[in-house]
Amino acid sequence: MGGVALEWYDWNIYGVMASLLSPKFFPSHDPTVSLLAAFAVFGAGFFARPIGAIILGPVADRISHRGVMLLSVSAMAVCSLIIAVMPDYGTIGIWAGALLLVIRLIQGLATGAEAGVANSIASELAKPGHEGRYMGLVSGTAIQIGIVGSSLVALIVSLLITKADLEAWGWRIPFFIGGILGFVVVYLRSHLPETLMAKAHDAASTTGDAKVHKSTAGVWKELWDLRLALAAVVLVIGSFQIANYAWITGLPNIANSIFKENSSLVFAITVIMGVIWIISGPIIGGLADRIRASRAFVIFRLMLVPAFFFLWLYTEPGIGRFAFVMIVGGTIVGFNMSLFQYIAVTLMPRSVRTTGVALGYALGVSIFGGTSPYLLVWLRQFDAAYLFPVYGAAVAVLSVVVYLLARKKGHTYLAD
Repeated sequence: MGGVALEWYDWNIYGVMASLLSPKFFPSHDPTVSLLAAFAVFGAGFFARPIGAIILGPVADRISHRGVMLLSVSAMAVCSLIIAVMPDYGTIGIWAGALLLVIRLIQGLATGAEAGVANSIASELAKPGHEGRYMGLVSGTAIQIGIVGSSLVALIVSLLITKADLEAWGWRIPFFIGGILGFVVVYLRSHLPETLMAKAHDAASTTGDAKVHKSTAGVWKELWDLRLALAAVVLVIGSFQIANYAWITGLPNIANSIFKENSSLVFAITVIMGVIWIISGPIIGGLADRIRASRAFVIFRLMLVPAFFFLWLYTEPGIGRFAFVMIVGGTIVGFNMSLFQYIAVTLMPRSVRTTGVALGYALGVSIFGGTSPYLLVWLRQFDAAYLFPVYGAAVAVLSVVVYLLARKKGHTYLAD
């Protein structure tokens, strides 16, 4: 869980600090233009994830989960440290933005298979009948510890130094902390024996799903046969990521950069929302164990449809409106956080589970999640912000339809 939390801290801290990074690396007289440039780099990292999943997913399925996990967290730690000390636009000009882009692409490549590995292992080692609660801890609570940690560190730094210092150099501190903690996790993971793979295969053998492909080609051939299930994984993950990055990245940066709200209050409200997500993880997962994962998913995913329209309430400055949208709408988003990776895992058989979940995750998060904060800000430039909730709601409904179609075709390989 520590590695999952740390990876999400390192990944999300860029999004949290985007409004402070943007004038340093992409200066402009218009803060919206600077923020859009920073979000474009944020999104670029997501588009590298499918490539990482294609390369590393089969390695994890066929050879080593531990090796892929070590590579992922090592790359995140090194890249965070580089961002913490790298020169900005004032020192090296446009090369600063170019270097930042390269760093985010490396992070995207390295993390391409991490979600598939972590969630596949977690689901397979969970006690039968308690998969939802266990997955809620790993894919809900652990992830949120990382996300909340990034917002909490940003909040603490903003309270300890002046706003001028925060904008000048204080934004580097959270990246430095993430890099140092990353090497602690590397050390812990390096002492993790490669026994998880054997245990996972033992668990799979009890359900008759212990096939292991002898070549990467075999992995891709089976995954092609499961293309409807893969499409469902992409949409189950992608639909949630539209909401996820709108709430944890888009809204806080709009509040900080465009509406000029009090940064400490913005970070504090974001932390409160994250704490709700942390608590809800095992609770919603346990509910899924009781009423069936599929039923819980459909209920909470359809609740996401009206939650998107809460965004219409924050179209002008007002910390009260911001807090309401973040806490009330964000709570529904958090319920979906607790389930989306569990549902994705159930759609893939053990023989291609890591690759299928990793590729589906990478495609879903790059197509829908990485573009979410950019699209949210971009639409505001054209007085068309009202379209974003329509888009999010439509994809949420589509994710339910495709999931139910895949399930009807027999693509349910775990629990339920």
